[in-house]
Amino acid sequence: MPSQTSGAGEHPPRRRRAHTKSRRGCRNCKLRRVKCDEDKPNCQKCLLFGVTCNYNASNVPDLQVASQERSGSISPENDYGQIVFNVKPNLSPLRPVVVVGNNDTSFKLDLESISRLDKFRQRTVFTFATTNNLEVYQNRVVQLAVENPFLMHSILAVTAAHDRHLSMSLDNTRRSLTEAYHWSRSAALLNKKLSSPIGPEDRDPLWATAALLSILDLCSTEASCPEEAWPLKPSHPSDLDWLSFTKGKHAVWKVANPMRKDSIFSKMTPEYRVLMMNSSLCEIKDIPSEFVHLFYLDGPQPLHQNPYYSPISVVTHLLDVPCTQASMIRYLKFLGSMDAGFKSLLHGKDPRALLIVAFWYGPMCESLWWISRRARLECQAICLYLERYHPEETDIQRLLERPKRQCGLAS
Repeated sequence: MPSQTSGAGEHPPRRRRAHTKSRRGCRNCKLRRVKCDEDKPNCQKCLLFGVTCNYNASNVPDLQVASQERSGSISPENDYGQIVFNVKPNLSPLRPVVVVGNNDTSFKLDLESISRLDKFRQRTVFTFATTNNLEVYQNRVVQLAVENPFLMHSILAVTAAHDRHLSMSLDNTRRSLTEAYHWSRSAALLNKKLSSPIGPEDRDPLWATAALLSILDLCSTEASCPEEAWPLKPSHPSDLDWLSFTKGKHAVWKVANPMRKDSIFSKMTPEYRVLMMNSSLCEIKDIPSEFVHLFYLDGPQPLHQNPYYSPISVVTHLLDVPCTQASMIRYLKFLGSMDAGFKSLLHGKDPRALLIVAFWYGPMCESLWWISRRARLECQAICLYLERYHPEETDIQRLLERPKRQCGLAS
């Protein structure tokens, strides 16, 4: 029987005073894992951190950067990367305390990142989300990002890319260090996650990350003129690497299944069916006659063996569809229509394959920021390449007039 007395030098265990745990407090403090003082209308923790308190305001987003029209100002970062507030009374430097994740991949958000997160919710999300998933990306995805560093890094990278696009800098064609860092970290952590056991709670964060990384792949091109863009620039093995993201996205699709009923993306099921599922190809009678002849669709070769058939079917469906945010998912379906044979033709700069891509790029040249720049530069490069190196292809030259007008090479 255990002894009822303590040994020499020992003290009885200290009991915690009974208390009632508060379930209240603002959402910001809960996300930051700090105790909210519950001051009204703004708690001191939010005031000092520089975000708008949402204690009694359901319409205030989480971690929204507060207006700087308050007493005090923000100083530049010091040598240690800390953000210092100059407020009265004099306080010690405020370190970033929003922790993303809870393992060896976790990291802290500084005020610049908090500001970037706010830009994502209030600005960038409106440039790619649809009516079916706008609220999902504004709120649910951001909430998931607090627990999933690979997702948070992708959000910060896309927003940094959008910042670059909106800047007036002459060098805004090159990725910023911030954009490149968050992109590389997101991709590395995503690959690490996919190589480990996947739980039900991982599926939506994985899909959101794959979608955001796809935007980065599409918007990333360092060319500043057609001569620097594929296919005009000197050939390099990495020329079409950006197309490979479709393969990775399909892999994540199989794991995440965003069409499942309990997914936060389930409202997107009709759009996902358009994007991911095999749709019926055009019948020959529905394809313009000039395409039928040029792409050998009326020859002895079975259509399913013709590498041009599936891509030109998608392009045919898009001929009378303006490229808008609502229709973009139909345009992105083109990427899934390219089989290995067609991609091989692109690597070899086959003139017919290039013409198909020019027809796909054309309507996107004046569309959304994350695709329009690549579309315009590479459409111009394709048109110039075909004019220079395949002038004898009169049918191609005649059909080329449409994408030339769309990309700004002709009026």
